[in-house]
Amino acid sequence: MEEKSKILVISLAVVLLALPFVTAQGAAEDSTSGSIFNFGTDAKSLAMGGSFVAVADNYSATYWNPAGLTQFSGVQLGGMNLQPYGIGGLNFSFGGGAVTIQDFAFGASYGQLSASMSDQLGYSGTDYESYSETMIGGTFAYGIDFANFGVNVKSYQFTGDSGFGFDLGTLMTFDGISLGVAATDVGGVSLSDTSTVKSAYRLGVAAELLDRAVASAEVDLQGNSRLIKAGFEILPIDQFAVRGGVQVPSSGGPSFTVGAGINLAGLTVDIAWLQNNTEFSGYSGSGDTLVLSAGFQFGAFGESA
Repeated sequence: MEEKSKILVISLAVVLLALPFVTAQGAAEDSTSGSIFNFGTDAKSLAMGGSFVAVADNYSATYWNPAGLTQFSGVQLGGMNLQPYGIGGLNFSFGGGAVTIQDFAFGASYGQLSASMSDQLGYSGTDYESYSETMIGGTFAYGIDFANFGVNVKSYQFTGDSGFGFDLGTLMTFDGISLGVAATDVGGVSLSDTSTVKSAYRLGVAAELLDRAVASAEVDLQGNSRLIKAGFEILPIDQFAVRGGVQVPSSGGPSFTVGAGINLAGLTVDIAWLQNNTEFSGYSGSGDTLVLSAGFQFGAFGESA
């Protein structure tokens, strides 16, 4: 039995490493990232630099890695809100929920960006003066022993465009070490004849340290761009966590993140600060990003994977 498990692990590792290259075949080259949903969701994960594909242990797993939903029991609900880069004309909200029954998990998520940027960014009189993006997703995940698998199906509604996409993810854990891989918008999402949302890939690792800390690192790939992320979470006491992280893009300087969270009887409240060291930092009125999120977990339907 142990030998079969080792063979399964090796097979999974080979599949995961090949996944980005296989799913990239046929993806449109003339495309755009097309969505603020590349920004990330949830104050906990963003405070850790967005290095969350190998952690994915709360409701935001529906975004980072759908396989992570099998890591808890019962029902979990959560949501977050932020103004990207501190720009008053932008508002991004995301919410999700999941129920885990023994080895199976079912989830749903909703995200919306609303933008009215004419005053600050000079878009008055253009198509971008008033803009919106909406995403509705459904998630299914399954866990067996040390390996978890998940899939998202998503509907995008952009101003004037729409499309469907899906994500694949897996999360494997061995003695406190986790390996996570996710492929998002596999094959690209066609929004129009000339525009698609590019596929993106996250590969990461996380390690538990003395049952009081987690350290994680990952690399995100989208087209020719690369983003390296690293983060940590420390729990001085069970009810309180402090977090930090960094993001290093393929071009430009690093951006740092910090945050904290409390957990009282299943209710979690988290906050994160994200440094704005991007091309948007030069815009009038732009600044750093503050993220607020909350979640609640209750009930239990069998053992989590």
